Amino acid sequence: MDAGTNHGPSCLRGLLPRPFLAGSLLAAAALALGGCGVVAENPTITMPSSLEAGASIGPAPMTISPPAEASSAAALMPVYWLGRNDSTVSLYREFLPAENTGDPIGEAVRAMTADEPLDQDYFTPWHAAESVTASISSKNVITVDISSDAFKGSLDSGMADRAVQQLVYTATAAAANARLTTVGQASSVVILVDGKEGYRAFGHVPLEEPLSRDPALVAPIWVIDPQESQVRGTDVLVSGTAVAQSAGLNWRAEPIVDGRPSTAAAAASGTVELEEAHGETAEFSFTTALAPGEYSLRVYYSGQETAGDSKRITVTDSARTRDQ
Repeated sequence: MDAGTNHGPSCLRGLLPRPFLAGSLLAAAALALGGCGVVAENPTITMPSSLEAGASIGPAPMTISPPAEASSAAALMPVYWLGRNDSTVSLYREFLPAENTGDPIGEAVRAMTADEPLDQDYFTPWHAAESVTASISSKNVITVDISSDAFKGSLDSGMADRAVQQLVYTATAAAANARLTTVGQASSVVILVDGKEGYRAFGHVPLEEPLSRDPALVAPIWVIDPQESQVRGTDVLVSGTAVAQSAGLNWRAEPIVDGRPSTAAAAASGTVELEEAHGETAEFSFTTALAPGEYSLRVYYSGQETAGDSKRITVTDSARTRDQ
């Protein structure tokens, strides 16, 4: 995603300039401040009033299965973030460097609460947890014990539900990435807070039963590779996942001018052919030749540009094609 600005503190960059529903600007600011560790005494974070928690975008939600979430690099771990998607807030995934602490699930969940996303249009409503530990049973039941300091701040029910699902997705993806879960068997997550059951997350979500992934909260388009701020050669391969829609999938490579993507004239553009049927999740990839410079790569449905995803990258004519 790319909100089209490169000014101000890094944790705030990209959150306010994109058009958003009135009444949600303060929410976006509060989210950005929370992700930087700067929080008002009684912050309130709300979902846009036009959509309730769990509302799906498009004809069907994205289908993302944990076995498909393993990174090819052992030093990377999957972490889920929240990000604005048109008039709602959806789940997006990034792969971050792992320290290999011996607790891959706990490490990923802790990063979800304490680290900053690579893509500065993503955010987390969590506060840095002092303690996170995890275990997993032979039946793919993951138990995450997280300290109560991670739940500071005030969220409405829609955002609280998304925050809890952010943890569920991160824990299950981290388990799959570490090959701790049985392929073909669904995973669930039990969340303990300070070692106890029954906590009400952010004052709204009861943590009493094992929780499963809610597919309706996953964004309908992901640009998976390249990730934000990576370096590529002049022949750029872009890959991702999207739900097939009748509107069709488009892409644009927009040069960054004065810190913003230049929407007036794309350096390259095209359409993406999806082989899956309408409403099904499809993988996509395309290659584009770009001159050296900085670009925003944007993938979106025709006529629905605010429901897309984008990544800023640097293109160089050197032999190096990946971010160091």
